[in-house]
Amino acid sequence: MIRSLLFVLALIMAAPIAAAQTTRQISGEVVLLERIALPFGTSFMVDLVDADDTKAAESRAEIGDTQSPFAFALDAPTDRALILRAGLRAPGGQFWLTEPYALNPGTDDITLPPLRAIATPPMGFASLLDCGGQYVEIGFLPEELRLRFNEQVLTLVPRPAASGAYYEQADNPATSAHLKAGSAILTIDGAQLADCRFIAASEELARGVWNLTQIDGNAALFPSRTELVFFSDGRMSATVGCNRLIGGFQRHGGILTFGRIASTMMACTDATMAQEQRFARALERVDGYRLSPETGRLSLTAQGAVVIDARRQ
Repeated sequence: MIRSLLFVLALIMAAPIAAAQTTRQISGEVVLLERIALPFGTSFMVDLVDADDTKAAESRAEIGDTQSPFAFALDAPTDRALILRAGLRAPGGQFWLTEPYALNPGTDDITLPPLRAIATPPMGFASLLDCGGQYVEIGFLPEELRLRFNEQVLTLVPRPAASGAYYEQADNPATSAHLKAGSAILTIDGAQLADCRFIAASEELARGVWNLTQIDGNAALFPSRTELVFFSDGRMSATVGCNRLIGGFQRHGGILTFGRIASTMMACTDATMAQEQRFARALERVDGYRLSPETGRLSLTAQGAVVIDARRQ
């Protein structure tokens, strides 16, 4: 009897310790080089993914009429390597993003040094390259490729290649990217980076057609007639019952934002016009997404709340 009680007591005492070691706090602040007050409606996004590009934690907040620095704190898992990004998205599409920051597994809380967010042009469905421990973000646009690292964005254009795909800067051939299956050779101003490998990125977002089921709290009219399509080069296309909407998006880990959306001008019923307007307004607020390949469900979120639900066609 005494032995049983001692065993139960040991389990009770050990449980809080085990629980405390499953997460740790990652905190820090993000600074902008520009001394500007951000407009109301600006989103502050902090995102943690693991080495398989799976979301581990996130934080979303609306800020406005404030200046940097912007503080954050996340509870992060302790058992895996993580990659942290933070971004700010102002109404109208202006976008700032920090460099990917690597975090090793461990149980100690971490306070990061100040992270600088840099104005970032469109990069489409951005993936990560691991170049000997240095992370380089890579994005494919319809006619070019962009690399983001060391607080700079380089734009490269395609050139003929005997194998794989080859890109170089139009005015500086000494900067190039030679891509092959799962790997890349990057040369910057004649200096070659360490061999680079692609970090696994789920492409489920940009695979197939999504039918909309809910838009800003309203059930979608005729879901089977709606479509939302993401292309890996940063283009998106949608119809929510009548007109065709086209535009661009940026995806960096779990951060997702949309640029300006254009629309055809067909005459539609009042109900479908109202649905299109709800959809366009919701896209302006989107700052993240949740994806479940098992159920075929996609949720677009704004400050943690679901604003658009879709299912794979």
